[in-house]
Amino acid sequence: MALIAQLTDPHLRDDGADPFHDPAQALRHAFAQIAAMDITPDAIVLTGDIIDRSATGYAHALPLLRQAPVPLWPMPGNHDDPAGFRIALEGWADFAPDHLSYTAPIADLQLVALDSTLPDCGAGLDRARLDWLAGVLGKSQKPILLALHHPPFTTGAPHLDKPGFQNADALLHLIERGGVRRIIAGHSHRSMQTIWAGCLSSTAPAIGHGLSLSLSGAQRHKPARMAPAFELHAMSPKGCVSHQIDLEQGSD
Repeated sequence: MALIAQLTDPHLRDDGADPFHDPAQALRHAFAQIAAMDITPDAIVLTGDIIDRSATGYAHALPLLRQAPVPLWPMPGNHDDPAGFRIALEGWADFAPDHLSYTAPIADLQLVALDSTLPDCGAGLDRARLDWLAGVLGKSQKPILLALHHPPFTTGAPHLDKPGFQNADALLHLIERGGVRRIIAGHSHRSMQTIWAGCLSSTAPAIGHGLSLSLSGAQRHKPARMAPAFELHAMSPKGCVSHQIDLEQGSD
């Protein structure tokens, strides 16, 4: 069995500003809860938006990330700075030359961390990323945990679904060939689950602020007071089970 803690969207800022709680403190508390679990997770996957559009924020974020009690695999989101991310996290993973995707072994799984932030900060995959993924899927001998920042599936929330995930159909066709056991994403700042491309697929709640939900699109989405939380994914040949872990009282 592989046990993976998924943290997402801390939006760390070097000025400490956040509308509702201190995400750096929430991240520390998440690490403490992970360290105290009766079964230690094999790894943490951090699915993007590590900083909040401040290139200097990585100097503030890196010491926090290094406090992780288990191996941590960071990914970029649309609020990250791609050039700054690559420089700050050089040596952390073997990034693809043209984007920030990479693979890493976690227990008996293969993590495929797929960079879904396009150069214009939109969501999706260009030809280079699709070709890279096709090569990875074709070579892997292990079950795959596919992680992205943006959910490739339709969420039902207009602010997330427009303008959409570029080349979602091409990604779906690649996944349907087999090998991918589970898909996890961030970006929504909320917990969502669906079956997509034949896989259990989900987004996780944020370590940073929450976001309001409007299914009609009549209301503008905005930061909302929601308790920080993360997800714990247990994966075995018998199936995949996920648990939401709310941070203990006082974490914010």
